[in-house]
Amino acid sequence: MALLLTVATVLVASAEEVKLGKHQFQLADGFAMKQIAGPPLVQRPIHMCFDANGILYVTDSSGNTDKAPIQLKDPQHRVLRLVDRDGDGVFDESTVFADKLPFPEGILIYEDAIYVGAPPHIWKLRDTNGDHVADERTVWFDGGSIEGCGNDMHGPYRGPDGFFYWCKGAFAPQEHELTNGRTVTSRAAHIYRARPDGSQLERLIT
Repeated sequence: MALLLTVATVLVASAEEVKLGKHQFQLADGFAMKQIAGPPLVQRPIHMCFDANGILYVTDSSGNTDKAPIQLKDPQHRVLRLVDRDGDGVFDESTVFADKLPFPEGILIYEDAIYVGAPPHIWKLRDTNGDHVADERTVWFDGGSIEGCGNDMHGPYRGPDGFFYWCKGAFAPQEHELTNGRTVTSRAAHIYRARPDGSQLERLIT
């Protein structure tokens, strides 16, 4: 995704082969590769998600490489809002939808909110006054841990069943009360799911 957003030149070697710097891609018939955004609109894209109006929301890294607990003291990552004003398929406007986030590891748009996994939380971000900036931030899910590598939270993603899915990496202990009333404490890696309102938390895979 980062390559697609930031590449400046695309060299087509044949009808199916595309080279981007040192990277080479084989494209199926009927597909093309095109730059849709790059600096200065977005610098270090990580994840992206379109809303129903074709607006692109991108998690953008600050470039900070400190360990996750250190970054948490002064979070510098953000979510950008990219707009294609002239309808040519290339984005030409970028504004900051949300800043001062821990390292983002997933983005999801559902109804009027944007959900960002940024350890140790999944954040629910809303623009309540129409200025295209998130003025309401709530913790949708508290993972409860953050290790040096920041693998405590990945996601969320919406499944075909309507649930939100995310995963926890190994190492750090987390304690959660599941929908069956059982409290689980574990250091292992897990895949969780819950309904969009946060209810019915379930552990699917360990």
